[in-house]
Amino acid sequence: MPGEKNLSALPKFMSKKSNILSFDKEIASSIGLKEAIVLQLLNTSTKLSLHLLLNKLSFIEEKDIQNVLKKLLKLKLIEESSKETFCLKFKGEEIIPERKQNISKRYIPSNNILKEAKSLGVSEDFIKTKLPEFKIYWSDRKDKSFSWDYKFLKYLLKEWRSEEEKLNKASKKRPIEKNWKPSKEALQILKHAEIEEKFIIDALPEFILYWSDRNTASDSWNSKFLNHIKNQWVRYQNLISLVRKPTRMSKDWKPSGDCYDVLSLAKINKSFALSQIPEFKLYWLETKEMRNCWNSKFIQHVKFKWKAKHGNTKNVLSRLKDDEWAVNFKN
Repeated sequence: MPGEKNLSALPKFMSKKSNILSFDKEIASSIGLKEAIVLQLLNTSTKLSLHLLLNKLSFIEEKDIQNVLKKLLKLKLIEESSKETFCLKFKGEEIIPERKQNISKRYIPSNNILKEAKSLGVSEDFIKTKLPEFKIYWSDRKDKSFSWDYKFLKYLLKEWRSEEEKLNKASKKRPIEKNWKPSKEALQILKHAEIEEKFIIDALPEFILYWSDRNTASDSWNSKFLNHIKNQWVRYQNLISLVRKPTRMSKDWKPSGDCYDVLSLAKINKSFALSQIPEFKLYWLETKEMRNCWNSKFIQHVKFKWKAKHGNTKNVLSRLKDDEWAVNFKN
């Protein structure tokens, strides 16, 4: 019949004597793909020498096969019947899958697994801490496994690496230094974002002052600085976008909310800034001068008053010229 395939004409590799390798999916997920392949080979033969295994598994490197055999010996799934000749400890195609079982409430990892974990640097206290949560997790899932020992070892190593990363990251955290400077890469990123270099340089002392006072440790000061500058640049852009033609001070004028954000960087609280509004408005109402940006002038005024009240400091608060403060806007 047209379109119907002749099964007898199938290529030789589809026959029973083919070179196609098979393996148990559940075993592969429990102890590894290469391990499952070696087990299946041993399951279909009485014994296999290392030489023969290498020939049959020519696509796997010799050192990997050696490691697989060591692991299977540790798990007591195979035995070395003679020098470099191996066989299954439990013979029979149906026996291996039947050994899958749920984790026992009394499960304790074997000495071989504990030794292997310790040899890889995992501490005994860490093992004791992780064992209960491992048992609870797999008990709740009610999954079966071919080797809970191997599953526990994989879990331990994953958790241990995660713990080491946390400890390593914590050890690199440092408080910001008074002479800290952003990296060339960080400055390049800000340059590509089209943020003015003077704005960046001017904002640096306030950034250092802010984090120094909090005595915060970090291993990512460049990232923090990038976020800080980008946020402040947006506020700055919002401020100057409000600029129109020069205007006189009005009786109902109020500083924008961004003014308080800028002042907070210099550790000037909002209540102090609010208290300066009446005097600021009164002065400029009387002078009747025209200004492009009253927000800029107000921040300048508040910083001057703060300096007068708290003495002569050598930080950002002493920079009072229009072209030297965080919101760099000239009248």
